[in-house]
Amino acid sequence: MPPQPSSVRSSVETGSVIALVAALVLALIVVIPSSAFPFAATKTFLLAAGTLVTLALYILARLSRGNVIFPPIALVVALWLPALAYALSSAFSGIPFANAFWGTALEPDTFGFILAAAVLGTLAALALRRPEHYRLFLRAGAWLFGAIAVLEALTIIAGQFAPNTIPPTFSLIGSLEDLALFLGLGVAGVLITLRFLELAPRARRLLLVLGVIALAVLAVANSSFVWTLLALVSLGLFVEAVMRRRASSADADLDDAVVVSEMPSGADTGTRSLIAPLVVLAVSIFFFIGGTLGGALASAFHVNVLNVRPSWQSTLSIVRDVYASSPVLGSGPGTFGAAWLKHRDPSLNTTVFWNIDFTSGIGFIPTSFATTGLVGAVAWIAFLALFAVLGLRMLILRAPEDAFVRYVAILAFVATAYLAAAAVFDLPGTVILALLFVFAGLFASTMRYAARGGQWGILFARSPRLGFVIVFSLTLLLLASVAAAYTLVERYVAATELARADAAFSAGNLDAADSAVQGSLAFAPSASAYQTQAAVASARLSQIAASSTMSAAAAQQAFQAALSTGINAALTATRLAPDDYQNWLALGNLYAQAVPLKVSGAYDSAKTAYGKAQALNPTNPQIPYILAQLDIANKDTKAAEADLKAAVALKQDYTAAIFLLSQLEVQDGNVKDALASAEAAAYFTPNDPNILFQVGVLRAASNDLPGAEQALAGAVAANPQFANARYFLAAVYAKQGDMKNALAQMQAIAALSSDNAKAVAPQLSALGAGKDPFPRNLLSASTAPVQ
Repeated sequence: MPPQPSSVRSSVETGSVIALVAALVLALIVVIPSSAFPFAATKTFLLAAGTLVTLALYILARLSRGNVIFPPIALVVALWLPALAYALSSAFSGIPFANAFWGTALEPDTFGFILAAAVLGTLAALALRRPEHYRLFLRAGAWLFGAIAVLEALTIIAGQFAPNTIPPTFSLIGSLEDLALFLGLGVAGVLITLRFLELAPRARRLLLVLGVIALAVLAVANSSFVWTLLALVSLGLFVEAVMRRRASSADADLDDAVVVSEMPSGADTGTRSLIAPLVVLAVSIFFFIGGTLGGALASAFHVNVLNVRPSWQSTLSIVRDVYASSPVLGSGPGTFGAAWLKHRDPSLNTTVFWNIDFTSGIGFIPTSFATTGLVGAVAWIAFLALFAVLGLRMLILRAPEDAFVRYVAILAFVATAYLAAAAVFDLPGTVILALLFVFAGLFASTMRYAARGGQWGILFARSPRLGFVIVFSLTLLLLASVAAAYTLVERYVAATELARADAAFSAGNLDAADSAVQGSLAFAPSASAYQTQAAVASARLSQIAASSTMSAAAAQQAFQAALSTGINAALTATRLAPDDYQNWLALGNLYAQAVPLKVSGAYDSAKTAYGKAQALNPTNPQIPYILAQLDIANKDTKAAEADLKAAVALKQDYTAAIFLLSQLEVQDGNVKDALASAEAAAYFTPNDPNILFQVGVLRAASNDLPGAEQALAGAVAANPQFANARYFLAAVYAKQGDMKNALAQMQAIAALSSDNAKAVAPQLSALGAGKDPFPRNLLSASTAPVQ
């Protein structure tokens, strides 16, 4: 018997629900164990692809049923306010639209991701219409939560025995913080389910076991923020459970009294609804207050992960500086990193995080305030305010009469509030942020069952003109989703090829890296790919310059070809992403390689590129240090000294700059200043053998032989294979008349290799006879080595 039209329509509609669930499940759990498939990008593109499939199936379901049905529309519209803000900022903030839409791989702070999240949330509101849809969604979520909790617990255990095979910090979801947020959400869901849903004893026991496992993993993950959220949720559920106990559970002393109760007669009278939230509340407070215990557990299980973010003060400072120049639309999606580098506090150079280029602020939504301006700030605040007002009004005054739907509404509301707090105070990954929109959409769907609520729709047959417009629009949207899917696949293939190129480049396989980056550019040209291509070309130039097998003509031809390819790639990168200082550094590095060869215009071009990088990142001491190296290659030591002093002014403990400055001062014969610079470098890095060697030689040149002995002995202790340090230490010993220790140092040099033994044979012979074999001017300023 052929299928009836109604059953076909129903199957298509159910297919859209299954596609929505499958998109979330796959995005959460799919991991491809290969560096060629970027972890975060794979999850994001799976999520976006699942969104497009769900959208296509939903459109087909609506076209087959001949109608479109909506829940109360206010919250659904609110879902689109952030996407609208991102659209306006992408179009009019002045950054390239492709960068604002895609970023590198659909990062959270891009228009493309926010658009996909808004579509996913809207589909949750429209496709999840019936209680059976809710059951399918929540059952899948429960099984997923249980599977991830068990797998992560097993991962931590297995990681103690085979950390090289599976590290204990591995997370299916993403970062360890994302895992903690997801498990915390799952525990909150378990508490709500135990409180508001009647379950079979077996199901109740299973949920309790999974909740305990999740709490154990959370204890090891050691996230104080998640413990705070769990404490608030469990506290709210505990208070609610106490308030809703029936009057019959009152104290026996009130048996003869008149008891006034406003609670419904069906409220829970038992204690089981009190115990679970009370236990979770106690555990959350325990680990939140006893943070050292959580840290000890994390250390014991080797899951210590440093989660570094800018502070609230730093984030708001960047927001203020961005608003000073672009208050309405901000700096543009995905540009917080550029704004951070341009406006960051120079005092950060005194911290261990001085060379970290932060791409986000303290939280996702505060980051969005900077990148989308006042428009984005108003959009996020309006979305969260509408959700809070409409949600609380429904749950307090218009709660659904059906117990199951009421439970779904409460769960969706708490989950949305939980994830919204995470978006404000933390930096969740794309999948966790997508869940924020999905649960907000699910809550919007339950509003159709609120008291005095309802849903409304449009029947195409009854409104031919309006129906024609809607059908035509849905058809266009269906075709657009197909085109978007094609573009999405192109972008993902480009991202995987770029990841493969980066992996090959890190391994030193330049041919494979060049081939992979060409493949990435063929699918979707990006500034990141061109930057990698420029880096490959720069590495080829270094190989050619160091080659001793190529003829002069072949080397010159290969050098010119690699230089031309690299410069063209770097120039293209600067055009695609002009606000990325790394692109300008890549361009400057390529020109700088031609400076020693006296290529006309190379120095000026490199200087210009580095200058633009410095304008984009003015407080980075590495850039003036690079400029100093360029000036040294151009034989301009005065300019190099000025650049090095500028680098040290930005970071007073920048030992590389201090050490190089001391070497230049030695070349100028200024031993006193050179020694001061070298000793300053040694103060900040007291165990660096090269710096200690420099200090020792300069002290010897200043006739401070005891000080030279101390520094050179420190260099030898830091690196026993340091033959030059042993040689000069032997000379210092000999000048002080200590032939025994001088002989010991020379014997140690001879023991390092047969070549060394032959080289120091005369000195060994002389020292054995009690004579000083070292030239008188060996330790003078004119012979102080410059490494």
